[in-house]
Amino acid sequence: MYYETLILGLVMGCIYSATALGVNIIYGIMQIVNWAHGSILMIAMFIVYGATVLLGINPYLTLLIAVPVMFAFGYAFQDIVIRPLYLRERADSNPVGLLLCTAGLGIALENIMLMIFKSTPRSVSMDISLTYISIGFGRKLSLVKLIGAGIALLVFAIMWFYMNRTYPGKALRATAQDREAAQLMGINVLRYYNIAFGIGCALCAVAGVIFATFYTITPSVGTTIGSKAFIILVLGGKGSVGGCLLAGLIIGLVEAFGGLFFDSYTGQMLCFVIFALVLFLKPNGLFGKKV
Repeated sequence: MYYETLILGLVMGCIYSATALGVNIIYGIMQIVNWAHGSILMIAMFIVYGATVLLGINPYLTLLIAVPVMFAFGYAFQDIVIRPLYLRERADSNPVGLLLCTAGLGIALENIMLMIFKSTPRSVSMDISLTYISIGFGRKLSLVKLIGAGIALLVFAIMWFYMNRTYPGKALRATAQDREAAQLMGINVLRYYNIAFGIGCALCAVAGVIFATFYTITPSVGTTIGSKAFIILVLGGKGSVGGCLLAGLIIGLVEAFGGLFFDSYTGQMLCFVIFALVLFLKPNGLFGKKV
């Protein structure tokens, strides 16, 4: 029983980490908290549902649709809406407008989808939806969750390569470290802000595709799932990609073992208890750098 719970916690931790990676990238580079993160994830889940039901596409192949669409949306939203606000508020130490902007986007997206699809729960079914595979010691685990964890780890590997081995990735890191110095080196900071926000939304779409394969889809689902992204952001350290993965694993294990020893609601509550304790004892996160 403990072995199965451990594996389930690690699998869900990987998926939660992928959920938080997008908001972590945006904050680490732009110093902006994307409060619309959960709503963007919800939009991606509805894209999966629509492509699967209307077009008969395999849910995993909808990554080829959802990721480019959400990247383009994020790039355009940053360029058209956030950029003017940033230029107006960059000298302000407390840019409230940017926070309200992303929060307003999240509320708008959720209510638009609620008007269109109502609150009726939807789900995506596949031939492997009810398939369980052996993980040893006579225990089994859902195949779609294992595939989701594999996709999450692949995304982390791709992002590590992109950020450390490509020029755009290095330019993003330089922009995150010192935007003024990056500008002096010829980096178009505002353009890379667009790219960063686009990447954050694209990563959110990946998480949406993963969750759509085993999670009920409703217009409010982003609030439920997205809350863990912010817990992981704080726990792992704002801007720390490696910390994001480790924090996701911690949250997955806490939730799994909390559900085992108590119940699922207590497991969820323990995640927020950890969130509050980290904010109080180590505001920079377990793996974040002091500022």
